[in-house]
Amino acid sequence: MKQSPKKMWASVGVTLAAIAIMVWMLRAVDWPAAIAAWERVPFYIWLVSALGLAASHLLRAGRVRVEWRDTLNMGWREAWGLMVRHSAWVVLVPMRGGEAIYVWVLHRQGGISLRDASISLLRLRVQDMAVLGGLSVALFAPFSFEISLALAVVMMALVIWILPLSWKWLMYRMSRKEGAAPFQAPPPAWESWIYAISNWILKACAIAWPLWIMLPVDFRTALHGSVGGELAATLPLQPPAGFGPYEGGVIFGIQWTSTLPWQDIAATALAVHLLALAVTVGSATVARILGWSQKSLHRLDGAQATFPQ
Repeated sequence: MKQSPKKMWASVGVTLAAIAIMVWMLRAVDWPAAIAAWERVPFYIWLVSALGLAASHLLRAGRVRVEWRDTLNMGWREAWGLMVRHSAWVVLVPMRGGEAIYVWVLHRQGGISLRDASISLLRLRVQDMAVLGGLSVALFAPFSFEISLALAVVMMALVIWILPLSWKWLMYRMSRKEGAAPFQAPPPAWESWIYAISNWILKACAIAWPLWIMLPVDFRTALHGSVGGELAATLPLQPPAGFGPYEGGVIFGIQWTSTLPWQDIAATALAVHLLALAVTVGSATVARILGWSQKSLHRLDGAQATFPQ
């Protein structure tokens, strides 16, 4: 999991650029007004939002259990520990280098080959981008709420239908590139789709709710901000903790339909970003203390660890 010198210097460059952008951005913020906006959010809303973010990790744990249910000894505690550990590494390590922890844990604690674990990670990330992309198209489309909701249903149906075909094509191309037999790596199961779609909807709403209270915007515009931040977080050029790109994504999302100055949005974007980070890192810390993220995932019956079919 060591970085090459080229990637290390790229990480340093991205981090320094993000720090400069954040300093420039936050210098223009009216901090008394920003603090007043934070204080307008009742404590119970912050708490419910945090619980919603924690629940989204649980949905992701359910998805990874489905991914390896026939191969690994992975209960809810182990799956949750794996996913919060993975999420913490992703947000804290620059350039999304923390993605490798998913592969490493499956290999070290479950005996999964590096190739199979990498394909599993690719499958989950492709599914994430398909769901988030489809929901974003429906949300940002200039239609009424009812039409956008119907469009979201249509987009999810198309994604569930098209992605398996695209996945099989991708596996075929990867196999040809390696000169090997076609990979036996099926597309996500039906349960996996339910978990993935529910996760993104819940996470977007959990972040949008405090944004809605802090800013003079409607809830749909707040959703634009939360989804914009999540889209920005998927970019490969990420500084540690995503500071900078995430706030920029929230600002872009809210300004999609609002004329609110970006200076009024920046501090609120930072607030929900810090909340999401606290939930992720806090959950990973709890999983570490309880030992759930370090437990062996090997099957008790001694079955060979192979890619789930």
